[in-house]
Parts: sequence; C-alpha cells; structure tokens
Amino acid sequence: MVSTGITSVSYRLERFLAVFVVVSLISHKNNGFVRSLSPPKGQNSVSTKLHMSLPLPFFASSSATEKVKEGRASITDRLPIGKLFDSRDYIFNTASNVRGYEWTIKETEELVDDLLDACSGALAMGESRQDYELSQIVLIPMEWDQDALGLGSRYDVHDGQQRLVTLSLLFASMRERFQQLEGMEDTVTELAEMLKPPKTRKEEILRVEMNPRDNVILTNILSSNTNMVSKLANATTQELSKLSTPNQRIVQNYNHIASRMQTLEKDELLELLDFIIEKVYLLVCVPESAAIARNIVMGQGKGKDHEIIDDFKGLVCYRYTPEEKEMYKAFDAWDAMSSSVIDLEAGVVGRKTVSDACLMRATTSLKQKIASRKQLLALEQWLRKEMEAKSIVGSEFYNTEIQPASLVLGQFREGVLQPFGFSKSGKIMKSWPSIELRLNFLREMIQGIPATKEVEMVVLDLGLRAGGGGGNKALTLDKVERYLGAAEQLVLYFALVRPTAREKYEKCFALLEAIDTEISRGSSSSGKLGVLNEDDTLAMYTAISLNSLGSNAAGKRLCLALLKRLNTSVLLQRDPEKANGDSAEAIAPSACYLEPVLPNKATKKGWGDVWPDKATRDVWTHRLGNQCLVSKPAPTKVIKLPFSEKKGRYAAELWPLTAKLCEREVWDDIAIKESSATIVGLMKSIWE
Repeated sequence: MVSTGITSVSYRLERFLAVFVVVSLISHKNNGFVRSLSPPKGQNSVSTKLHMSLPLPFFASSSATEKVKEGRASITDRLPIGKLFDSRDYIFNTASNVRGYEWTIKETEELVDDLLDACSGALAMGESRQDYELSQIVLIPMEWDQDALGLGSRYDVHDGQQRLVTLSLLFASMRERFQQLEGMEDTVTELAEMLKPPKTRKEEILRVEMNPRDNVILTNILSSNTNMVSKLANATTQELSKLSTPNQRIVQNYNHIASRMQTLEKDELLELLDFIIEKVYLLVCVPESAAIARNIVMGQGKGKDHEIIDDFKGLVCYRYTPEEKEMYKAFDAWDAMSSSVIDLEAGVVGRKTVSDACLMRATTSLKQKIASRKQLLALEQWLRKEMEAKSIVGSEFYNTEIQPASLVLGQFREGVLQPFGFSKSGKIMKSWPSIELRLNFLREMIQGIPATKEVEMVVLDLGLRAGGGGGNKALTLDKVERYLGAAEQLVLYFALVRPTAREKYEKCFALLEAIDTEISRGSSSSGKLGVLNEDDTLAMYTAISLNSLGSNAAGKRLCLALLKRLNTSVLLQRDPEKANGDSAEAIAPSACYLEPVLPNKATKKGWGDVWPDKATRDVWTHRLGNQCLVSKPAPTKVIKLPFSEKKGRYAAELWPLTAKLCEREVWDDIAIKESSATIVGLMKSIWE
C-alpha cells in the first residue's frame, strides 16, 4: 500500500491534473483559473482575456519532470484487485488521459474469458486456484481533499485505464445479477461499495472517473442508477449514435458483460467474485514523476501510442480551454485531423504530421533547438506565449496555430501546393513552374536526406506566410520564390557540408530573422539574404567537386535530386513560353534514374585504356561530376559498356545535361572535373 505521505508532495505534480482541475473549477466560475481567462464584467478590451500575471503554473514545468528530492521514491506493489477496490485508498481518475476508453467487445470478451477460465479451469481439474496476474498499472498521485472526502488517495492513471474501467463494468454487471438472486443483499452491498466507496459524513465519490463528457454513462452504471441501467439494455443504435465514442463503448461492453453474467448461477458468480477479489493481482507502480511514468509505460510495451503530442493535446484542449463545450470541440477536431487515414481534402493529415508541425512552430517561435526531454515544456511555452500575445485560449490557439500549420505541413509533404495560396491561373502562371520546382526540390531533399530536416520549419513558416495566414500580410510571388531559393541553399549546404546540429538551427533562425526584417521594413531587395557566407559557399562547391557523393544511399538521393533540379531548370530556360502554361513536372520527363558514366565496376576491356588503375577509378566513380540522369534504367551490362558505345544512348536522352555528354570524345578525369564545373556554374546561376 502506498503511504499517505505521498499527498504532502502532490502539489509538485500539479501539471498532471489536466482536465480534472479545469472541470472541477468550471463549476466555480468566480474563482481562480476560469476567471483569469475571462475579462471582468463591463470591460471589453480583449487584452484582458488572459491575465498571465495571475498564478497559472506551467503544466509541463521542470519541477514536475525532475526528481522529487523530498518525500518518496518510486513505489511498486503487487496488490489484489480486492485491495484496489476497497475503501478510498485508491480512487482512479482518467480525465487527463487523452486516449479515452477504447476497448471494444473483443478486448472485453478476452478479459472475461481469461478470468472465467482461470477461475473455473483449476477447480475442474481438482487443483487449488492459482494467482492470476493482470499486468501492471502506472499511477501518479493527484490532489486529495481530505476534509471533504476523508482519508484516501486519488491517482491519475497513466497506464491501465482500459482494464480498470472494464473491471468496474464487470463488478457493476455482477452487482445487477446478484440483485436478481435471493439472499444476496450483502453481496450486492459489497459490490456497490467497491464501486462507490462510502465514508460517513463525507462527500460521495466513485471508484473510477473519466472526463465529464465520457463519464456520463459510467457514472450512472457505477452509481447503480436503476432507470439508466435498464435503458442501456434496450438502447437502439440511433440512441447510441448520439453518445461520444467512449460512452458508446461503455454501453456496448457493459451490456455484453451483463449478458455473460446472466448465464452464471449463484455459486459460479460467488466463485468468480471471490477469485477476482482474492486471486487476481495487479502490479501497481507509483513513480515519482510523470516523465518516469511515461518511460515505464513505453518500456513495458504499453502505451506505444502515447506520445508528447498527446500531453500537449490535453494542455491545449483541456488545461487552457475554460469552456467545456469548446474543450470537446477542439479535442474532436484534433482527433479528426490526426486520423491515420490521410485525406487532405477533408483536412486529415495524420498524427505524426500534427506532432511535427507543433514542434516546428514551437522551435520557430522560441528560436531554440528543443531537446527531446524538454519537448512538452517547450510546447507549453509556445502555447502560453501566443495566448498572452494574442489574448486567446487553448481552443482558439488550436484554430489559429495548430490546425493551419498541420494542414500546410501535410500538404507540402504530399506535394499539394494549395497551402501557399496558389492556383495555377491568372498572374501567377509565369512564376508557377519555378516556385513548384523549388518546392519539389525542397521536399525531395528534406524527405530523402535526414541531415536537411531542419529546413522544413523554414518551408512551413513560408507556407503560412505566403497566403497571409496567422495575421501576416500575404507575400508577393517574387518574395516567395526568393525566400524558397534561400531555403534551397540551406538544404544544399546541410546535405553537402554536414554542419553541426547547432549550426544548422542557427542558419535556419538567421534566415527566418532576415525574412522578418525584410518584411517588416517593406523592403523589395532582390539581393542575397546573407545566410551563407563566402566560406560556407566555398565549402559547398568544394564538396560538389571532391566528395564521393554517389558512394551511399543518402548521397545517391542527393545526386538524383540535385541533377533533376538542375536539368529541369535548364528545360524551363530553353522553353519559357511552355513554362508559362505548364508545371515543372509536366515540362520535365516523368521518370529519372541515376547512372554513373564511369561504371562502379568498370571492366578492363571497356575502360582499361582510359582508366587503367582501379584505385584511381574508385576515387572518381562516385563523384557528382560522374553521375547523370537517364529516363529509363539500363541493364548492368549496358552501363558497363565503353563510353564510345554509351554516347548514342546519352545523345537521345531527354535530360539536357545528360544529352550534352555525347559532345565529349573520351570520359576521363578531366571530363569529370569539367562536368562538376558545369554543375557548380548552374548552381551559382540559380542561387547566387
């Protein structure tokens, strides 16, 4: 049993209260937190909507994630179910759990079957009943009002919500079944007190509490509301459809368990009840902080779907949204946007994209690299910063910040360019192919080269600015193209030079600051933004000429993306009239493959006269200058042919830089150097 001394330090864990704190305070709107989010009567200024001067502690503050120096260490006990459902020592609250109740009849059936088998199986074989282990639950102490509730403890359930709620439904269905049997009044009372533990002269409380919306049906079931329970058994599909999904599952699972209990006789029911109370055990872990709780949950293979973004979701939708209606509205919208089935037209981008968008926007806002262990703290800092600056609450923050950023990022990643406020018509036709070309190159580099991922937050910022979102003035197309060009320079520098993570973030922040400065001044400069200095540029072009970029998978992806970018740029320059009416993708060939001119395993017969030394060949074969694009992949034996026999195929190639190779008589080290120089020259013409 956990010592009641835990409650003396529970205030340190205030950040884990989430919905419970908000909801409990909503009923007292003249006090504390809710009042701080609303302007005083008679005061219309929106600046008073959020009083940050009032004590509104950080939900993710470091004090809650660091080790508690005074009080207790982590505690793990193996306890029987009867102990957990006796008195008020363990009151469970799942209100801050953003997953909700997710078990279906399938999982419920498995639990009931396992318990019945474990109980009856041993008896049928003439053996004594063995202890049954029902896995582990992870709990975090919450505040407990001893004056109102008496001795006891309340816990935030980090892992085990599904099992605890389902066990409560099982006990409730057994209670209803025993009510139908003669002489079972004491057992009915026993079960009723397990679900609603009494305390003389103290307020009532239920064993398990969920968030208010999803707690409606569970409250009635655990409280033995006879009218409601009887209605549940006859609930129609149409009636259930009006309930939230967790409420629907609770009804379905309760009815299913109740039907199973109806098949058991009195002796069987008593044996099952005694078995569950005395022989079924849970490993109860009470860590000293939520950070440790999360690590435990992840480490044991549970809660794999619970991530930092889920905690942030609880902050935005519950902790910082005072109105209950808006809480659920934002929560449901977030859920819909995070669905696993991507549907951009419906605004569904997936959970990972939402998470990435939030971290990118927080990084951009705070101008700092966010360490993985401090992500939740940084996300909340971003949230509070925007709330204070714009006098908004959590639900409005979702609508103005999270949703637009997630949609822009999702559309960029999928190659849908509407987030930039473009449609291929009217005055933008002239600029469209070039802008599209830059965006496609950025996407290919960011998705294919992990070293360039930091630039995605710059692209996201430009995507939000371009259409005038977030209170920004819409950018002109010339500026959009220019800023995208600067982002292209960054991805090339990161991919080729491989600077440190710190330097990469500094370069990204410098570019964003330069853009901010230029926009705020109303400047229309067409010069460089000054993110890369001369040394950076020299290092980048040196890598183009000397590095063996084609020697590994990431390097080959870089070569492919860069050569495609340069070749398509040449095609656009050759036919500007066609470029005015088509996208970059329509102008360029539909397929491209990377091929080394000097083969990786050149034969002595085919290449021995020009490249007699294998060691020398190995130095040059992976250089970018030795790579070319082809529209169709060639068999290995064709790639190994002498250059004189490959020239004809290259001459017919649709990619212009490849077709130009046929002008050479031999393919030696000089040819590779000159090819590299051509590439560098094209890069300078595009990005300088």
